[in-house]
Formats: sequence, C-alpha cells, structure tokens
Amino acid sequence: MHAFDPNDYRKRVLAAVERRGGIEQSDPFELYDIPLDEAETLGDAEVSARVAEVWGFWQRQRDHPKYRVLVGLLVENHDRLSFLLLDASARRAEAIRIRREREQRDAERYEMLDTAISRLVQRHGGVPAAKVPGLEEIGAMGGLNAAEVAARLRRHRIIEDERPQAAPAVTGALTDQRRGQIRALLTEWGRLVEDPPPPTLLGLLGLDPSRATHTGEIRLRADALRARARELPPGRMRVVLDELLVHVQDLLEPGGPVVAEYVASIVEDVTAELRPKVRAAVLVEDELVGEDYEFLFDEAIALGMDPHAAGRLLEDLAVELGSRAVGSARHAPPVRTPASSAPSPAPPRRLWEEPLKAARAALRNGRPQEAARHIAEARGLDPHNEGTTPIRSVSDDVERVLAEAALHWRVALAARAATRYVEALEHLRELRRTAADVPPPTGHTAEIDELLAEAERAVAEADRLVAAAAAGPAADRSRTLRAAQAACVDHPGASEAMAATPIPAPGRVTVTRMANGSVRVVWVPVSAEDVNYRVTRLQPDGSWRVVGRTRGTELEDGGAPPGETPVYAVAAAISGSYSDTVRSDAPPEPGADRTAPPGATGPSGSMAQTAAVGAGGSTIEHGTVVQPDSGFPPGQAAQPNPAVRQTSGSVTEPSGVARPDPAATRPEQIAPQAATSAVAQDDPMPSGIPVVTGLAERAGLLTFVWPTGITEVMVVARTDGPPAAPDEPEARAWKVTNMRYEIDGGVRVPPDLPRPCHIAVASCRREPNGKLTVAAGFAPDARIHWTHA
Repeated sequence: MHAFDPNDYRKRVLAAVERRGGIEQSDPFELYDIPLDEAETLGDAEVSARVAEVWGFWQRQRDHPKYRVLVGLLVENHDRLSFLLLDASARRAEAIRIRREREQRDAERYEMLDTAISRLVQRHGGVPAAKVPGLEEIGAMGGLNAAEVAARLRRHRIIEDERPQAAPAVTGALTDQRRGQIRALLTEWGRLVEDPPPPTLLGLLGLDPSRATHTGEIRLRADALRARARELPPGRMRVVLDELLVHVQDLLEPGGPVVAEYVASIVEDVTAELRPKVRAAVLVEDELVGEDYEFLFDEAIALGMDPHAAGRLLEDLAVELGSRAVGSARHAPPVRTPASSAPSPAPPRRLWEEPLKAARAALRNGRPQEAARHIAEARGLDPHNEGTTPIRSVSDDVERVLAEAALHWRVALAARAATRYVEALEHLRELRRTAADVPPPTGHTAEIDELLAEAERAVAEADRLVAAAAAGPAADRSRTLRAAQAACVDHPGASEAMAATPIPAPGRVTVTRMANGSVRVVWVPVSAEDVNYRVTRLQPDGSWRVVGRTRGTELEDGGAPPGETPVYAVAAAISGSYSDTVRSDAPPEPGADRTAPPGATGPSGSMAQTAAVGAGGSTIEHGTVVQPDSGFPPGQAAQPNPAVRQTSGSVTEPSGVARPDPAATRPEQIAPQAATSAVAQDDPMPSGIPVVTGLAERAGLLTFVWPTGITEVMVVARTDGPPAAPDEPEARAWKVTNMRYEIDGGVRVPPDLPRPCHIAVASCRREPNGKLTVAAGFAPDARIHWTHA
C-alpha cells in the first residue's frame, strides 16, 4: 500500500468525491485511500493505521474553504464508513461488493456513449469521422476524457467524411474583456433587482436585437433609464446602472457599424452556448425536431435573440453539423391536407418527453431539485434509451446548478457566521433566484427566507447607524460606526466612514526616570471609549521600538537604556485605526497646561489601570509579573521579566516570586481601588477580529484552529522576548494564508529563525476594498514558546 500523501489525497480523492456528489457516490476503500486490489492481503494493523491517518487528515480539513461540507460529512460518518474495514473477514466481503459496484458504475459511465455509438453503427455501418467530436462531448457528460472515448472507438470502423471547415469568425473592435465586463454587470444587476438578469444591453432597455437599428427609440429608453438612475440613492445599484449606461452610450446609441458589431457579438455568444447542445441533439437522428427544437428555441430567446433570429440560428447550426432543423409545430404554419387523402399515422408517443419538459420548466423557475425528480422520472420512462442525449443534457444543467447552490450555501453560511452580511446577502439572493428548493447543508436548519430576513435586517441596521453617525455629533461618531461594524462587519459605508473619521490624539506626554532605572511614561487620555494606547521609544539609530500597549494612561518601561532619558511617543488606537503620535519632546501647547503629573488618575478617578506590556511582552496583573506566552508546561513556573515593574502593591524577588510590599500594603499608603484594580491583559479579540485558537506544535509545524471567516494570519516571532504587537521593528513577521496552511499541514517556521524563540499569531481581515487589516495585538492563547529545531 502506497504512503499517504495529504496533497495527493485532496486532489485525487476529495475532488473526485465532491465532483460525483458526495460520500454516497463513493465507497470506504476510496474514502480511506486503501487499494481495492490489496484488500485481501493487507493486515488489520496496516488498515487500522491508514484509517487513523485519514481520520486525522479529515479533522485538519474541517475548515477547508472548498471541502468543508464534504469533510464534515466524512467526520460525522467515520464510524459507519470504517467499521467494515477494520476486520479482515468483513473487509474481504466488502471488497467483493465494492468491485461489483465499481464495475456497474463504469458501465453506467460508458452507457450513453455506447448507446450513441451503437445507433451510429446501425445507421452508417461504422462511425463517421465527423461524429467523433460529438461523441467526445457525450463522453464528457459521463465523465470520460477524450482518451477513454478513443479507446472505446477502436472497436469500430471510422468512416472518413471530408467536410469543408467553417470560416473562423472575425474578431471585431469589441474586445472579449469588455464583453465579459458587460455580462458581469448584467448578472450583478439581476441580483440587485432580484429578477432574472437581462441577457444583453438591449434587454436592459426592454428591446431585442431586431430593434437594434432603431437608434431613436434606443436613445429615448436610455435617457429614461438615466433619469431613473439619478433618482437612486448612492450605492452599488446606482454604480452598476451607471456603468451599464456607459456601455449603452458607447455601443448602442451611435447606431451603424458599432451597434451591428454588438449584435454580432450576441449571436456569437448564443452560438457558442447552443452549439454543443445542438450537436448532442442531432448526433444520432441527424434532425433537430420536436421537444429538442422547442427547448433550444426558447433558450436562444432567453439568451437575448428575437424569434426570427433564433430559428435561423438553429437552422444554421444544424446545417453546420451536417443535419437539418425541422422545427416545431408551434412555429410552423398549419398545412391543409385534401379531404380525400388518408390521415398520416400519428408519431409514436415518447413518454419521457413530458417529464423532461417539466424538468426544463422547473430549472427555469429556479427549482433544480424538482427538476432532478423529473429527470429521474424521464429516465424511468425511457427503457429503450431513445431520449438518452436530451435527458443527459438537461441532467448536466441540473447538476451544475446544484453544485453552484452548494457553493453559495457554504459561502453564505460562513459569511453569516463572521457577520459579513453584505456578502451573505449576495449569495442568498442568488440561491433564492436559481435554487430556491435546495436546503441548507447538514447541520443547519435555518431556511433561506429566514436567513435573508436576518441579513437584510443587519444591513438595514448598519445603514441606520451609518446615517446616524453622519448626522450626529462628532464625539459619538466613532462609537456609532463601531456599532454599525458590529452589526455588519463588511458594510462598505461603515468601513469608509470609519476610515475617514480621525482618531483624536492623546494629550501631552511626560516621562520620568525612576530610582530603579526604569522610565515612567504618562499622558493625557483622549475623550473616547474603547481606546488603546501604543507607546514607542526612539532608538539610537532613529527607529521606533514598541514598548507596550495599554488601556490606561501610564506605562513603566523597565527596558529603557541607562543614561539620558529617551524620547517616547504615544498614539491612540480605536478599532485598529491609529491617531497621530504625540512625542514626549514636543513643546507644550500655548496657553494650555495638559501635563499629567505622576500618579494621575484616569476618567473614573481611580489610579490608572496599566497594561504594562514591557520590552519582554509581560503584563502585570494584581501586582504579579505574568508571562502569558511563556510556553512552559503546566505546573512549571514562568520566569520573571526584569524589564517590567509594578509601581505599587508588590515587589518581585530575584527568584521570580512576588510577595506583598509591607510599605505598600498599609491602608494609608494605598489608593482607594489600587489594591483590587486588575491590569488589562491581552485583548481577547484585538481590533474586533476573531482570533486563532489551539496554538500548538505538531510534527515540526505550527498548528492552530482557524476562526470562521478568517483566511489570512500574521505570524510574528522574536528571540529576545514575546512579541507585543505585529508591527514591532525588532520582530520578524510573515503572512500565511489558509490555503498555504492546508497545503503544508500547518505553518512552517523559517529554518534560519534562531531557537528558542517566542511566536504569536495575529488574525487578519480582508476589507471590501481589498485592504488587509492586521489585528493590533494577540489574543492571550495565541502565543507559544518555540523550541523545535
């Protein structure tokens, strides 16, 4: 048995199982990557080891962006799937059953191809060479590649049939890039107005290509649409409509050859869409008739063509493929027959046509599961495989829509969990339009209408708060905008307004050299809520080093160099945005005395609560030195950090054990709340971004659990002490994506990084405008002491 390779397994097994529709379309030998041919020779120990290895891999893939749902089902059904593999006798019996199932599955894969080949051999005595491309397309519907189709065709004689090749289409001035932009904008417009998207710019104006030369009418309709656009409030809907109207102005309103080129591009797109379907329909019978003609005729109109052009296009495609289009009774004029002539016999009724027609209608109405039931019924009514090609064509469309619906569900639920309701709303609306009858994935019970209402409420609440922030007092603006982001993280208006809202800078910064050699930094706080302060020290080489972060108004730097007191700078931070820095050597403001004396109190009147994160990253809690990321085993004492000292309440012995200071514990020496005020530790959710958990070392890799909605993290390492912030100049930092993490099975620590060292992981958030926001700090359990070589 070959060695287990996670990357190869993901590409070879998970991708195939996902493509076939899930674990019910697979078997335990494939899922656990055990060769079926070796089932009788493998020992129980080998099989048990492989099962455990794959089981562990599934556990690590539970948050994979592509296979999250599939892996969740595998984990949930692990006991049932692995039960028969762990016992030798049961494994042999299961192998016999699986072999039969695989043989039957392979027969089904070739069934449609073999049926088409058999009909062609009956009609022509062999397979015409011109029909081979069509057979390859039919084979692709069953998951066969060109080589597998060619291998099947070696059993039959190929009849050469020289046929002139069609002249290649001439590419006009309308670039493919611009055509793609127009299609994307039309699709987005359909989502915004919650209607089927218009297929073309003419459809946006309520016209079909037959009216493309009516320039006056086009201009009148475009002007009316522009007036409507001006009435829309600022937002994405207006932006999309304005961009579409620019294309209307450039491609339709000039008339003449410009609009003719655009109409030609419509015909080219519809032709490319319908050619494989027409090929599949005429491959055997050499005629495009009845139900097939009606379906393709309706599809051509839905893609933006007028009825006359749609009929002509189907005829041209049929001729191009060596066939003919007979049409349908509803499009052909009635033919009178003489009374004396005997009526021609009615064509035999094909029972599968009605459910196939119902499947097409259900698919157009956005109900793919209902369409799948009709497809199953049509197959049951086609014992002679007469309708294999049209049934398979519609079945492929149903499977595609169902696969897209599963993707929309996964993205929408992940966005909802991260309160990214704007993104969730987009996918939920697409689900309701194209797959309203597809339920949510296993483990989720909320219906689509319930989720839509929740997302719309969140976006509406964020809209209200953003408007209130713009109309309200400036002092409350930041708090209101943070509430809007809490309601909807990816609300574009809240993000833009927050970025445009200046953060007030702290007041005058005062530094004092203390008797023990450390430097005490004190500043005047800003009048805002939920403020953090970052304190930096000017280095001899002109760079700035982060000394610590705190929610209080003072910080003691025990790592300050001796001699002349250094220059310090303080900046206020709110939700990851920073104010201008205020330096300790800045001259005082004229006519204002904003100096905060030593021992200044905070807004509450009690002694300021410091989060004295010193040069070594330690914090002070209740007068005791604490190192949250020491990395020592449970029960082993962390070493004290001499760079940080508490100003009152305790003293630190050389051994690292804190004991009460008798002079500080006398009641007359203690401020009213100093003995009970706890210093704030690391923020449990820095900058409001979900944090990683379960930081650990496994097989030489750094591993952790990714929070929902987070796809990038910043890994920060220092050798001289725990990092206090991701932007420390002395620290080494690198970004890791969840895809890189999945490929490697964890984070690879650079080999040139000295050991031992301290590592911390900060979550990152990708904003709607593409900007990457890195959390301002680390969660308490997002740190580790790294000793692995």
